[in-house]
Amino acid sequence: MKFLFNKKLKKVWGDDREVTLVNQEILNNKPVFRKLITEYYREMAAALQEGGPTLEIGSGGGFFREHHPHAIASDMLQVPGIDVVCDATQLPFRESSLKNIVMRGVLHHIYDPILFFEECERALAEGGRVIINDPYISPFSHFIYKYIHFEFCDPGADWKFDRGQPLMDCNLALATIIFKKRLADFKQRLPRLKIVRTNYHTFFIYLLTGGYSYPALIPSWMFEPVMAVERLLKPLRMLLSSTLFIVLEKRGDGGGKD
Repeated sequence: MKFLFNKKLKKVWGDDREVTLVNQEILNNKPVFRKLITEYYREMAAALQEGGPTLEIGSGGGFFREHHPHAIASDMLQVPGIDVVCDATQLPFRESSLKNIVMRGVLHHIYDPILFFEECERALAEGGRVIINDPYISPFSHFIYKYIHFEFCDPGADWKFDRGQPLMDCNLALATIIFKKRLADFKQRLPRLKIVRTNYHTFFIYLLTGGYSYPALIPSWMFEPVMAVERLLKPLRMLLSSTLFIVLEKRGDGGGKD
């Protein structure tokens, strides 16, 4: 653990369930941060395929069901609002039974992401989607994640790490490793999961909201003006982005265009 400013979070750090509950409290009581997460959920909900169940992985600290009320909420921990307690690498769903699997800020906590994506491939129906929002390591965000953010970040690591506590053990660079540095390996190992959409965003706004561990640096009313500035800076997204949004779609023959 590096910097952890929030006293409540620092007090319960190491207890996954209590950390999840404190994260819920922070998100519900920090309006400017909640606005940012709402933008994330809207982007995720807009990418959903119709015609079948949607499973959210790692629902414990969020509010995705406000945007998709029929989503199945899952987590590794039994906390309020959870429908299914499960491990993302061992999904308790029949083959081809899900239409969407969504996750925000969860991928970097999965110790064996290839095992997870193999489970997605098994559980998703044809045309089903994996919709992911996770940290992205750009030249700007690398400094923030490595030296200021409280979670571990190593862009040079492998895409698999030792299994430990679900919330305590992670690598913030995991999405960058999989979908940038080792994309060819990913495509070879999971040819049926095709990338159909990517978006790089969130430049300064996450830092300004304070996230989970710091106080907000701007009032809620400044959220929209800051987002307007970020839209103007979109041509610099590969230098400034701190978030990757990516949509994978299951295609039966492993063919098609990425």
